[in-house]
Amino acid sequence: MSSSPAQPVVDVDDPTTWPAPFADVVRRLADDAHLDDVTLSVNLDLYDEEDQARRLLSGCLVRARHCTRLLDYEDDAVRAQGLRLLTVDLVNERLDQAYERGLFTAEEHTLIREKNCLTPQPSRWGRRADQVCFTLSEAAMVHNVDSGERLLTFWGGEAIYWLYCETHPEIGRKLRTMGRPTIVTALLDLSDPGKHRICKSLINTFVGKALGNEEADADVLYFEPVPPERIESVVHPGDPKYDRFPALRRT
Repeated sequence: MSSSPAQPVVDVDDPTTWPAPFADVVRRLADDAHLDDVTLSVNLDLYDEEDQARRLLSGCLVRARHCTRLLDYEDDAVRAQGLRLLTVDLVNERLDQAYERGLFTAEEHTLIREKNCLTPQPSRWGRRADQVCFTLSEAAMVHNVDSGERLLTFWGGEAIYWLYCETHPEIGRKLRTMGRPTIVTALLDLSDPGKHRICKSLINTFVGKALGNEEADADVLYFEPVPPERIESVVHPGDPKYDRFPALRRT
């Protein structure tokens, strides 16, 4: 995992990490916003500023968080190999490894391998394919806990649990017992818009924070694997970096 990256690390929750030219733009936009309710910062029309924001962050890495549920050997794999894109091959590899360790019956293994959100035809959740999903701010761990609850509760991620956590109660119960809730903190290069998509936008999130909107956040859909040197931490319940979010799942 990462030690001290050569590139500066920017954290949306910590203005002291914002590069000076970028911070100047963010604060100017915040001053111009004139909002009585800072939570409305998400509605500001700042898309014309997005390219400039990315340029000003060129050469920096931006801290982001990935919520999941991992078995111990998968935890080790993330530390050693980084985060991989969601593909059919990745889903099948995870299922095969769990089956080899006796965590699924032959029938369960065959069923999930043949029918998940990426096979035989991607469902609407198949839009998660070929990417890794992150949240930009720790606000997701404090103010929007419900959004990541299933990710921390059911092993396998959205590609599996969307089909099985409710419609197949036995498999759903098993997925709840496998692995541990996990937060992976990664350092992302957000300078190239062709390699990610951010909802709503990068600049809206930073301006929201500058205005004092603690809930300001964005989803980052990242279209490249994250190498191990850009994995900052992998934490579970019992680790102080996880337990400082008391509303998160513990088991």
